[in-house]
Amino acid sequence: MRFVSPALRHILFPVLSRSGYLRRSAGAGPAVVTYHGIFPPGYKIINSALDGNLVHASALRQQLQLLKKRYHVISAQEFFRWSAGEESLPPHSILLTCDDGLRNTLSDMVPALQELGLSCLFFVPAESAGDVPSMLWYEELYLMLLEATEPITLSLHDAGVAISAINVTTASNEKHWLWWDLVKKLSLFERHLRRELLNQIRHQIRLPENWRERFVQDPVLAARFLILDRAGLLQMAAAGMSIGAHTLSHPILARTSDALAWREISESRARLEEALGESVAAFAYPFGDSATVTRRDMKLAEQAGFRCAFMNVGGGFGSIIDRFAIPRVHVTADMRLAEFEAHLAGFYRNLKRLLGGDELEVPIEG
Repeated sequence: MRFVSPALRHILFPVLSRSGYLRRSAGAGPAVVTYHGIFPPGYKIINSALDGNLVHASALRQQLQLLKKRYHVISAQEFFRWSAGEESLPPHSILLTCDDGLRNTLSDMVPALQELGLSCLFFVPAESAGDVPSMLWYEELYLMLLEATEPITLSLHDAGVAISAINVTTASNEKHWLWWDLVKKLSLFERHLRRELLNQIRHQIRLPENWRERFVQDPVLAARFLILDRAGLLQMAAAGMSIGAHTLSHPILARTSDALAWREISESRARLEEALGESVAAFAYPFGDSATVTRRDMKLAEQAGFRCAFMNVGGGFGSIIDRFAIPRVHVTADMRLAEFEAHLAGFYRNLKRLLGGDELEVPIEG
């Protein structure tokens, strides 16, 4: 049934959107949308898998304009009060969120939100509370593998990694699966030991120590790959945006020990509150699907004092059941406007279940 996704994307979704059916069919309760950043002006996509979670500025504006016209965008505080049973919300209420705290969220996303009088809840790793330019470690790892010019051979005894001669020019898919296997294995370690392992990988694939320099010095690449620092967080909060926690260092929580999971969750809140000088009420799980988040992690988020916590999948109206496993519509680079609304309304989710799942999936094209 390969024809299903193109038919939905190009024919059915646009018809249902224009007719108003998607909005009318939306289920009860608010829906939550999540972004992961905006392509900075002048940025050229490096890799579809690496960049596919970001959206173009033009697509963001179209989506925000649709939400403002047809739905009711609420603030994080309104959502928190609703989740605690303290107030009701207007029909078709939408909460906007954004994960990871990339610099482009402040330079390119916040102005678009302000222009339309909208607010967003930004989930950032606590590394953003510092003053040193840094990169999400798993994106840094992906970039290192892409930068390799010789067959990749890795031996990381402490992490149980032994990889022999992956061809860097013909095995892009194999390289992607190597990356994800390394992400899973390196998530076992606290961030300082993980940094040492990343340095070992860099050395073994023969990259120079200063290989990251262009990602720091080039303003376009810095906007794409570097995360906010404390000054940026304060600027975002001053712009009327809300800040939530996204762990200390963005590991796969399901791979961590109980003690490490607790530190990643609880200390992220403490560090962000210290940096911002205000309470941090919400948490988003890194990666945020059923393979990377466990019931233990949900309990720890509640024990850490958060009011609610967010997944990264399964969103749309009529989907919120557990306030520590709140589903979200994950917006990707290739998502067209009518498809975006179909996800939002819950129509896509329900149709996917009806047809048995995978045949509705559309791969990221970048």
